[in-house]
Amino acid sequence: MTRPGNRPPSASEQKLAASLAGAVDLSGLKKRAEAQRAPVAAARAPGAAAGPATLIEVDEASFEQEVLVRSTQVPVVVELMSRRAPTVLTTLLSSLAEEAGGQWVHAIVDVDAAPGIAQAFQARAVPTVVAVAAGRPLADFEGEQPEDALRQWLAAVLQATEGKLSGMPEAEAGGEQEEVADTERDAAEDALAEGELATAEERFTALVGSRPGDHTLLEALRYVQAARRASEASDAGEGTVPAALRAADRALVSGEYEPAFAVLVDAIRVSAGDDRATLRARLVDLLEALPTDDPRVLAARRNLANALY
Repeated sequence: MTRPGNRPPSASEQKLAASLAGAVDLSGLKKRAEAQRAPVAAARAPGAAAGPATLIEVDEASFEQEVLVRSTQVPVVVELMSRRAPTVLTTLLSSLAEEAGGQWVHAIVDVDAAPGIAQAFQARAVPTVVAVAAGRPLADFEGEQPEDALRQWLAAVLQATEGKLSGMPEAEAGGEQEEVADTERDAAEDALAEGELATAEERFTALVGSRPGDHTLLEALRYVQAARRASEASDAGEGTVPAALRAADRALVSGEYEPAFAVLVDAIRVSAGDDRATLRARLVDLLEALPTDDPRVLAARRNLANALY
């Protein structure tokens, strides 16, 4: 197998890796909100019939839109490959994606043209295949695989993400239907993009109440709440509890979930009574920003149990 270069990551590649980890840049809120609403262009052969997009080619410029944003709808199976050493895996995955009819998308990345993506995934060799769902890596493997093994792996990915993603937009899945506008979500995202955090919090709270099955809305709400508290907080409050709450909010706003959880757990260990209850309640709220099966959530819950007992 051809191995990608081992050079140190550049500044642009470090930024790409941070994006993959879920970090949020406050200065880019408007760009991100607009990107989430933008239609995703499918890579189809000229003259191909309209239908669900099953194959896309991704570079560093399109990675966020084509992989991270798209993966909130359906799993994106990213194949890190090299055109200098093509394999049958590319053809096989493309065929299986077409057969699946839009249940998942096959994304091809030429690591020679987009080395930053290989760095972000910490790929050791090509071909490497990574399933991304809700903007996060879910499962991966290296090297070519027989068709039966690929089908089993893909079935496991679909089972793990069942009911957790929003699904393919009707315009893309149906081929001829127009995209249905989500005016309520657009309004919430517009408020967030404009920095109107109180309004954004109110609108996302209403959306969470009316759409309890959409985890992405709850994640957005927890982010907005942390951003609002961080913007309103001062360093005047003394003591373990105010300091821990401020530090956790700032970490969450930066996309640093593990430090946010850790600072609260550490404060819980040295607190008691009402202080401990306040810290625990905030930690439980922040844990909701990620899926319940996220390794960071599972680790934080174990650490919380150890701190309490």
